[in-house]
Amino acid sequence: MTFPPQLPPPTVANIQVTPELMQKLARALRVALGHAEGLLEQGLDGVGRTQDIAAIKAGAHGQQRAMRLWLYDMGYEAARLAQNSALDHLCALQADLTREPGPVLSHLTLVRVALEAGGMFGYLTERGVDVRLLLARIAGVKIADNVNARNLAATHKDRDPSILAGQERTILSFESTLAQAGVTRRLAKNGWMVIETELEGHKTKGDIAIANAAMDFLGEGHPGAYNLLSGGAHSRPWLLGTNETTTPDAGSVIYALSITVGLLTAWLGWWGAYTGNDVGPAVKRVRQPLEIVLQRAAAGDFNTA
Repeated sequence: MTFPPQLPPPTVANIQVTPELMQKLARALRVALGHAEGLLEQGLDGVGRTQDIAAIKAGAHGQQRAMRLWLYDMGYEAARLAQNSALDHLCALQADLTREPGPVLSHLTLVRVALEAGGMFGYLTERGVDVRLLLARIAGVKIADNVNARNLAATHKDRDPSILAGQERTILSFESTLAQAGVTRRLAKNGWMVIETELEGHKTKGDIAIANAAMDFLGEGHPGAYNLLSGGAHSRPWLLGTNETTTPDAGSVIYALSITVGLLTAWLGWWGAYTGNDVGPAVKRVRQPLEIVLQRAAAGDFNTA
C-alpha cells in the first residue's frame, strides 16, 4: 500500500517500519497521553461553563430558562464523553502499533475516531459564539441520537414492540422540551438526518455541521486529514489501491502519529479555552516525546542495516 495520496513528510521514503520504531512510537504516545490526561482529568468546570450558564439565566426566565439549562447540561455531558472517547481510542492506538502482524489501516481508523470526537468537543464548547447557538447545536446532536435509537429499535419491533414504543415516547418528550426551550428543528424528508436547528435566530446545519467541525478541528496545519483518515475507516479503493500487502506502510504510520500530535495540541487548546486554564506548558510536554521519535525516525535512527 502506497500512502498517503497527498504528500507525506519529505523524508518518509527513507523510514523503515521496524519493531523498534513501532515500540518507540507506542512508548512516546503513552508518555504524551499521560501528560494530556493529567491535565484533562481536572474536568470541564471553569470559565466557559460559568459564562454560558450566566448567559442562559440572563436571557430566559421560568420554564424556558430551566429547559435551556437542562439542555446545556446535556451538551456538557456529551462533551465530556467525547473527550473520554478520544483518549480511549488513542490508548488503543498504543497497542495497535506494536501488535503482530502490524496495522495496515486500523491505526488510521483509531486516529479518525479521536478526530471526530475532537470535532464534537469543539462543536459543543466553542468560545466566542452566542450560547444560544451552542444550545441549538446540542439540540441537534440529541435529536440525531434519538432518531438513530428509534431507527435501531424499529429493526427489532417484531421481536419486542415495546422498545420502539419507548423510543417514540422519548422523541415526543424531547420535542416537548425543545418547544419549551424555544428551539425549532428541521429534519430530512426521510426523517433520518437533522437538517437544521435554530434558537432565536441562531442556526446550525445539524449533522453536516458536526462533520465540518471534525474536518476543521486541527486548523489549517493539516489540510484534508479527516478525509484521508476516513479513507482508511471506510476501506475506500482510492486509499487501498491494488496492493494486497499486509505490511504497514511507513507513510501511514508517520502520518497517523503526526496527526495525533496535532490532535492532542488542538484538544488541549480547546479544553484550555473552555475551562480558562493555561495549557502552554502542558502542550510542550505532550508534543515533545512524539516529536523526538518522529524526528529520529526521519533521520533513519530505527532503520535496520
